[in-house]
Amino acid sequence: MLYAAGMSKHRVQDEVAAGRLVAYGRDVVGSPRAPAAFQRAVRMKCRLGCVSAAKASGLWVLKADAFHVVPRVNNSHAADDGGFPVARIHWSPSPVEPDRSRLAVESGRNALAHIADCQPRESAVATFDSAVRKGFIAIEELQRLASVRRGRFARVVSLVTGAADSGLESITRVRLGWEGVHCREQVVIDGHPVDLLIGDRLIIQLDGKQHQDARQLERDRRQDRRLRRMGYTVLRFGYVDVVMHWDATWAEIRSHLAQRAHLA
Repeated sequence: MLYAAGMSKHRVQDEVAAGRLVAYGRDVVGSPRAPAAFQRAVRMKCRLGCVSAAKASGLWVLKADAFHVVPRVNNSHAADDGGFPVARIHWSPSPVEPDRSRLAVESGRNALAHIADCQPRESAVATFDSAVRKGFIAIEELQRLASVRRGRFARVVSLVTGAADSGLESITRVRLGWEGVHCREQVVIDGHPVDLLIGDRLIIQLDGKQHQDARQLERDRRQDRRLRRMGYTVLRFGYVDVVMHWDATWAEIRSHLAQRAHLA
């Protein structure tokens, strides 16, 4: 691309020698300030893929324990470089769209296709919801793609609403649905949206961040107290409750359902 822009081979070599460019391969140079994940992927002759690409694009993803990449050329040599986190290599025999012009990160639509195949379904739904909510892709386009791709992709899309305010809401909604519990998202009560509403009276609020500042925490508590005065039951859960201790979280929700706390 630099050659196409008129930069000579000698000029590129001078820029590399001066440290203003870094050689990431025989035919690839880039800025030394490029994100470390981009640099690592390019050195592996790959692009960031799957949840790693989604995260780089600003979409919500559950904390990943691997470095997901896609070879820039199918059937090319791409091996784990021994770095941390461990690389997970995806292949794209039938990509959603061509990625030939992309160097460091695969396209968002291809990343979503990999996520549908790679991630637990509720986590995949959370990332798809994030993509819709942020205007990255329309839910109608997802539905059209699902009619073509089918399989796991279509099963994920069937659970996408795009209404959730955070990935934790998507995960909780999907898991409750598997338990036969229907809930509504972002229902406005007393001028403020609540995360999930079961029935008429059972509200579930989800703290999307692992750490909240004191002022936000106090605002949340004031809202909870106001809702309780109005006759609602409010359950508030955090990241750890949903991601690491779901059995206990579901047991608490189930106990309130048994007491008919969701009914007016």
